[in-house]
Amino acid sequence: MTQEEILALMKSDSDKGMEAVMKQYTALVYKIALSKLSSVCSQEDIEETISDVFVEFYRKYETIDFSKGSLTSFIMLLAQRRSVDTFRKAVKSKNAYTVLSEDVSDADTIFTEDIIMKREERNLLFDCILELGEPESTIIFRKFYFGETFAEIGKRLSLSANAVNKRYLRSIEKLSRELASIMKGEVYND
Repeated sequence: MTQEEILALMKSDSDKGMEAVMKQYTALVYKIALSKLSSVCSQEDIEETISDVFVEFYRKYETIDFSKGSLTSFIMLLAQRRSVDTFRKAVKSKNAYTVLSEDVSDADTIFTEDIIMKREERNLLFDCILELGEPESTIIFRKFYFGETFAEIGKRLSLSANAVNKRYLRSIEKLSRELASIMKGEVYND
């Protein structure tokens, strides 16, 4: 469904609209929450965060300004913000004495640094994909995170498979240049 169809369904029948939103975006929201919370939260906390994202969407869907982004971007932003809030609460609620008194070996420190670096790289990539704008960011996410074909993505976005393929290739090129520039410490401006 397109974002316009989803919002029209939300206005006519909010229950069916929310069902469509959850069907289309649960995997994406889960991926975001899991990437930010897996190291500090239980599965129940992650699932609660996902539920909170959709509750917040339900409360705010009428205020979406599509001049600033798409429905996908809006839901991703909600997921990121809610996940960060949950992360902060989880870290704050942990006993500082327990964390500080844990025996950490050099191997654990290296492993932890690797995990942090991979997360930072993943977050950088995620942000760069979002900066591509629509429909390019949706194409990239659907291709890599959901494993959809160009034809499936095209059907969802009302584009031909060939058009999706061309946008995909241009986006990957731009993403590669931008990430290379960032890694060199430069700022890429198109």
